[in-house]
Amino acid sequence: MKIRIFMLAFTVGFVFCFLGAVFFVFRFSEEKEPEEPKEEQNIFLEDDRAVFLLIHKNEENFGPFTLVNLDASKGRIPVFTFSEKAALDYGGVDISAGELFSSVSPEVFAGTIETNLGIELAGYFIWNRESAEKIISETGPFDYILPEDIKYSEGTKYVNLISGVQNMTGKKICDIVECPYFSESERCDVFSRITAAFLNRRLPRFLPESGVYAAIFNYTETDITAFDKERWAKLVTVLCGSGKSLSGHITNDTERDPYGGLIYFSENTKKRVKKYFGE
Repeated sequence: MKIRIFMLAFTVGFVFCFLGAVFFVFRFSEEKEPEEPKEEQNIFLEDDRAVFLLIHKNEENFGPFTLVNLDASKGRIPVFTFSEKAALDYGGVDISAGELFSSVSPEVFAGTIETNLGIELAGYFIWNRESAEKIISETGPFDYILPEDIKYSEGTKYVNLISGVQNMTGKKICDIVECPYFSESERCDVFSRITAAFLNRRLPRFLPESGVYAAIFNYTETDITAFDKERWAKLVTVLCGSGKSLSGHITNDTERDPYGGLIYFSENTKKRVKKYFGE
């Protein structure tokens, strides 16, 4: 009998203690002041985005040209690629992007891109096969779904890539971008998609303390010295903090000149570029 009374008293006491604890926690959580936002959420007061121009160079020519916006303010990295045959207004005369780049300094070319597209560039990178191979060797290969087979031979080079998941290396990237039977729109589209896939999978490795950062600046021609290294680090850090895919391909609709070899941006394309790279 004594044991039953003890157990009953113990149970009642436990229940009252439990209810008291719940009440205390509830009141404490109600009255607790909101936590201060984490410092990372307020890193930027201004200049929380940066648009870079990537310029592909092979042994014969230049292009395609690609815009990449590290946009920490909106948590996204849009990618837009245009052809070496894209028409640019230079001194009141329409000239192809590839021809203009081969005849002026990279700084003048970048300024012309800014004027024509109504954007502001933070810097440019000129890359080639060696650059791609060195950078990907530092980041590690990444998966990309190739929508169709790519097969061709040029001189001593033979390319045979099967559709489906490809483990992308720097060599494969260049083999795809330099595919001779691609139309200009196909070439631009595939490079944008590869770049977006690369950034979504490898962006955390771009911080200044990494070998990737060093490879970018050792194996590309760039004016990035004019860009703040600390700002670069903050942009990458904030973008990596989202934990989701950030980069995507921006469609490039064009209109071909029926009387020449130039390709003109459509009005819809200009609006997209302004929206994702100029605002």
